[in-house]
Amino acid sequence: MTITLPPALDALLARKLATGKYEDAGDVVREALRQMDSRETALEILRQEAAVGFDQLDQGDSLEMDREAFMNHFRSRRQAA
Repeated sequence: MTITLPPALDALLARKLATGKYEDAGDVVREALRQMDSRETALEILRQEAAVGFDQLDQGDSLEMDREAFMNHFRSRRQAA
């Protein structure tokens, strides 16, 4: 497969390779795709949780939760996905 990158992304790829963390351009692309997939999965879970929460609020059913409790709940749902 051949990929043509604009200069800014080509420079970013070169910087990533220069760190020594990646063996070749394919490693950088694979890592980027894994991270993109993970982020998209997390966003979808958050959207689903928000939809459920808004439905519960509309029905007058709510639960107070501090930030730490929310993040723990979100992380456990993300790991289960």
